[in-house]
Amino acid sequence: MGIISILTHSFTDGYNREFSRVFGGGLERYILDLCSVIRGLGHIPEVHQLSYFEAFQTRTEQIDVYGYDYDMNNVPEAFDRMAAAARGPIIYASCLWQPIHYKPGSLGICHGINWDRPGLPLDTKRQVAEHIQLALDGLVRIVSVDSHFQTFCRAACTYADSEQIMLIPNAVDTSYFIPAPPRRTLAQQHEQAWLEAWKQDTALQTESADLIIPASEDAAGDSHAETESSNLQENAPVNDQHAIRIGDSNAHFSDKEEAAGLTVHPDLEYTDDKPSASRAIRILYPRRISSERGIIPMMLAADKLLGAFPNVEIEFAGELVEGSTVGRAFRYWQRTHPHTARIRQHTYDFRDIRDAYHQADIAVIPTLFSEGTSYACLEAMSCGLPVIASNVGGLNDLIQDGFNGLLIPPGEQALTAALIRLVQDRAERERLGIYARETALSYDLSIWKSRWSRVLEAFLTETGIKEGIRT
Repeated sequence: MGIISILTHSFTDGYNREFSRVFGGGLERYILDLCSVIRGLGHIPEVHQLSYFEAFQTRTEQIDVYGYDYDMNNVPEAFDRMAAAARGPIIYASCLWQPIHYKPGSLGICHGINWDRPGLPLDTKRQVAEHIQLALDGLVRIVSVDSHFQTFCRAACTYADSEQIMLIPNAVDTSYFIPAPPRRTLAQQHEQAWLEAWKQDTALQTESADLIIPASEDAAGDSHAETESSNLQENAPVNDQHAIRIGDSNAHFSDKEEAAGLTVHPDLEYTDDKPSASRAIRILYPRRISSERGIIPMMLAADKLLGAFPNVEIEFAGELVEGSTVGRAFRYWQRTHPHTARIRQHTYDFRDIRDAYHQADIAVIPTLFSEGTSYACLEAMSCGLPVIASNVGGLNDLIQDGFNGLLIPPGEQALTAALIRLVQDRAERERLGIYARETALSYDLSIWKSRWSRVLEAFLTETGIKEGIRT
């Protein structure tokens, strides 16, 4: 038994100074699962990471974690200090686009590329290619979580061994992230609550008198039938030519959007937030609240959806860095929004996020850049949700447009149109969700662990230290 060190930029929460808590992002989830594989092989994982604040040492999830303060303009220097302090074989689990001096015989992981922004200067992109070449020259093998990085290296770099870059997509525990059981509508819940109250009331009456059936029983039954009929009409698929007229002055469609099919039916108008008889349709954004994850297009799309559909609510279920520019903007938007009652933000633990998927009807992954094979996308698919994802990075490996989700170009207009399409078409939501679940099964966590076990065993053999790792 020996130690294997993982060097990364984030594991525990160095953003909010909560050093003993694992940050709720995809990279952090990946490292947690990788540590589990390392322990399964009889070794001890430890993590070395950057800290936005002071250096620290902590222990969480049975893992020793060491944080390093650093100069944001000199990340490689911090990785040099990490490598000098690390024990045993080293896995570089991020920042491969930096000019790092890799310790010979080390393994690397690319969690998705972050230089895929169209507006990034060409000189910067050329420089990144040079830094990736350093990684290819300095690491014995690089594991990529999506085909995006693999294709980039083949196009922009040179290397002799075709197996030096190994594709192991991210994974999901399909036995845990399962579809939610059927849910009753609000009308059904209200009817059940009314019946329970009525039973209690009549039970009290029978203590002193015979049970008297209320004369309004038949009327209640008829009312129930009418309510259910109304629910069926409200939940039935809506013709694509029909939408809604926005009564909220804070949400308007442009002429271009109307020409694209987002026009509204002249006979329908909603002007308040009164709940409809049917259960609300919940849209879930299960991502970090950050610019690269598409939070701005999501907020703009939310403005229009909330104004147009009084039975829509939106949950933002991801980490938020308090005090950041994006974090402050989101808090202000949520607090002052005219439909703030239908906007929810909650940060879930890895083990609790399934609850958010089970309460949702649609999941949205509107990434602008820097995306691998998204854990959130896989989890939503495994829970049988229809997913709207932008065609960025590894999302192209997961979503087949129109089969198991909707794949759109990044941006607010396409996102809004896709959301309206699914909000109005329950049948399509259900169909996409069924095939999303089927797709997720091929990304099961057990497959990922098996593949990583083989990679680690080969890595330790190649470095000549499988028996008795140096500490």
